Amino acid sequence: MNYEITDITNGVATVEYSDGSNTFIQLWSNMTEDDLDHLAYQNAPAYLRGGNQPTFLSGPCQRTAAQKEDTIIIEDKPAWLVGREAAYGPLGQQIEYITEHGLDAWQTKVAQIKADNPKPSE
Repeated sequence: MNYEITDITNGVATVEYSDGSNTFIQLWSNMTEDDLDHLAYQNAPAYLRGGNQPTFLSGPCQRTAAQKEDTIIIEDKPAWLVGREAAYGPLGQQIEYITEHGLDAWQTKVAQIKADNPKPSE
């Protein structure tokens, strides 16, 4: 799936997907192109992801979103928080899980995520 960066303001990129939908991605100073592509993929509407492996395109401001296998590590966040956020997934994915499996199943999943990624004080 293709996307274009249409604006960058105060460290936040406005991303427009090939279907015209938009999202915002917080940028950070040591972000790589793979990090950006991964976040664009994760934040894309589910129907655009469709399970197909995207192809790489090059060009000014145009990228191809692709899921990144490596965990994104943000130096400003503790490892347990990065782990939890990665396990929770994007908000749309969380809502989809709740819709398909119910709130009780989501709460069980959250409890497991927290157990797998405990705060140091827990």
